[in-house]
Amino acid sequence: MKTLVFFFIMTLSVCVLAMPETRSYHHDHYRNRNEVMNTIKAMSPPQGTALVSDNYKSILDNIKVEVNGTEICVYYLLVKLGCVDLHKACGIKVGPVTIGCADDEENYLGLCYKKCSLLASADFPLRTATNTCAKDGCDEDEENDAGLCYPKCKENYMGVATVCWGYCSYFCGPEYDDMGLYCYQWWPPKSCYKPRYDRGAGTLPYKPWTNGMGCNGFGVNNQGGCAKIDISGKVPIDLGCNKQ
Repeated sequence: MKTLVFFFIMTLSVCVLAMPETRSYHHDHYRNRNEVMNTIKAMSPPQGTALVSDNYKSILDNIKVEVNGTEICVYYLLVKLGCVDLHKACGIKVGPVTIGCADDEENYLGLCYKKCSLLASADFPLRTATNTCAKDGCDEDEENDAGLCYPKCKENYMGVATVCWGYCSYFCGPEYDDMGLYCYQWWPPKSCYKPRYDRGAGTLPYKPWTNGMGCNGFGVNNQGGCAKIDISGKVPIDLGCNKQ
């Protein structure tokens, strides 16, 4: 009897040692998927911080987009992030990316932000930084001279850069011609002082308005979160998303 029990134990031990590894394909697949998703989560900017360029490039380089029938599917490192309707894809967010910018968004440095004209006001429609919108043009009490904004000159004065010059015809008389620095009457020959005053240095017409830091203030998308990476360039067909 002891001999029989010993033989049974030895046989069981050999079988256990000979068994192949029991990890299944599904176990490896979901483990890899979790690792990829954790990587994406770590690379995606948390609320209140800016997306760093290295993370942006790393995500974009590893994104693949396929058109499957009436769907667009997005993959990161061969792991499917999601699929969306081909005809409703523009502006749809999939993880850290967006398939083009939505109608109320604008592309700035490859990311889709909510339009400055909606975040700031119609008077500040130009995005000049991730959290900065700018005024397009001079104020009502200013005039544009050689690309800069200066305070408007007083009545009967003409602005040339930083100086406002008086009209010769008004201050000296209709018979006086404007000679630049002075006014002159040809007959009888006579010069007249041309009044002037300094109106100050000019400013750029694109006046900036900065609000918030990172993923807040003017640095948000149309859902109020961080701006997403625009991957419309990776789509094999032209979707016509928010062309500007």
